[in-house]
Amino acid sequence: MSTVSYGKFTIEIPVRVKLFIDGEEVSSSKGKTFTRENPAQFDQTIAIIEEASTDDLNRAVDLAREVFDKDKYGWVTNYRQRLRILYKTAEILREDADRIAVIVALENGMPIRQAKAHVLAAAEVFEFYAGLADKVYGDSIVLSNGNVSLIFKEPVGVVAAVSPWNFPMTQAARKIAPALAAGCTVVWKPASYTPMSAMEIYRALAKAGLPKGVVNVIYGPGATVGNELVRHPRIDYVSFTGETTTGKLIMQQAAAGIKRIGLELGGKNPGIVFDDANIEEAVRAIVFGGLRNTGQACGAISRVLVHESVHEKLVNRLAEVAKGLVIGYPLDDNTDMGPLVSKAQEEKVLGYIDFGKKAGFKVALDGGKLSGGIYDKGYFVSPVIFDDVDPKSRLAQEEIFGPVIAVIPFKTEQEAIEIANNVIYGLTASIFTKDPAKALRVARKLQAGTVWINDAYTQPTEGIWGGYKQSGIGRELGLYGLEEFLEIKQVYVDTTGSLDRPHWRTVMKIDKL
Repeated sequence: MSTVSYGKFTIEIPVRVKLFIDGEEVSSSKGKTFTRENPAQFDQTIAIIEEASTDDLNRAVDLAREVFDKDKYGWVTNYRQRLRILYKTAEILREDADRIAVIVALENGMPIRQAKAHVLAAAEVFEFYAGLADKVYGDSIVLSNGNVSLIFKEPVGVVAAVSPWNFPMTQAARKIAPALAAGCTVVWKPASYTPMSAMEIYRALAKAGLPKGVVNVIYGPGATVGNELVRHPRIDYVSFTGETTTGKLIMQQAAAGIKRIGLELGGKNPGIVFDDANIEEAVRAIVFGGLRNTGQACGAISRVLVHESVHEKLVNRLAEVAKGLVIGYPLDDNTDMGPLVSKAQEEKVLGYIDFGKKAGFKVALDGGKLSGGIYDKGYFVSPVIFDDVDPKSRLAQEEIFGPVIAVIPFKTEQEAIEIANNVIYGLTASIFTKDPAKALRVARKLQAGTVWINDAYTQPTEGIWGGYKQSGIGRELGLYGLEEFLEIKQVYVDTTGSLDRPHWRTVMKIDKL
């Protein structure tokens, strides 16, 4: 055992992360484990994780199924119980945010300043949906014949939640909190890179009084454990966040059982800078929106479309600001960008950088793999900005998920819209202009689930998140995020008491029966 320290917090590593089944932390039934390294110091093992067997997975699903089907603990019907537990979970996460942020930074590589904000954002999601747990209202319609159609909203059932590593706590909260608020039960497979963050959430839920079996947590590779969970016949709904190729596979697997799905997938998101934009504002937004979390964000600005008249000014300033970012150890308060999450991710990003250079695109900011000192033991890659990129090239079409930005000049508003929309994705977009009419006009024409005007990557819990085209299906956050976990039922009530109903007579000669 060794320790990692930050401020008043000392964490003994490696942390043993167990499965969470029936309200208890348990070992794998087959005794199988895997490890997680520190992405900023890859020779340091920070966690040993229990890998779920098929038996573990089946037990987790069966428990969640039993709680839901039998309404154990009054879980499905007692919305005030759900409200209290969600509020308490938010309170626990908020009170312990400083310590949990160290965990996030350690396993994810997220700089500690951002990690704390990330934990607090997850707490906010739990708090928001706590406030909706007692507000799942139906409706009633009085028909012209005096009869009544009652509309009920009911929980969808047992939810398979598959969450990603890049924003491990908020992305999990966006699935778990609304599912629980609706009255569902959950089997959750967190990303293998971020098991300790998941452990903090299920421990907070347990401490808040979550009944046994309502949420069960299993770990393991997506290719095995993830696939089994998605295909499981006793799962009613699959909520997945990850890359688009996996999302397509999940959609195919869910189709066999006609399961409802929510898919939050990839993006190749444009930041459109018009000639009247405040350049300093645009640059700051692009740096934040494109390089936060080392560019490992589905909604990141990875394409900058800039009007030719301000092209040079924008690129020069963007390169200057990006070059000034501090790339370092995540637990250093001065760090702006930490490492990439893994060796595989580093190789992928470096491959795109190599492609851009071989393709002959102008390099406005030359970065890449860092070396020397702490960089030699981590997956550290500094930002790269390519200029005058062909909008049809791989660099401008494919999701990189790293600190690589492609700049594309344009001449007209219509050209900017066409370039922005000419990708398979449609998750986010940013528009920079001082003209409100232009901003709204362009926003309406962009094929994206979220469009920011003079901003980037702001995600209010009260808003929505999700995409057009191959960026996914369904929406998270806000009221729409709760609706994803609800079924709608109609109950038709005849109030006439009459045996002579016109719609019967159109089919059968009732009078002769």
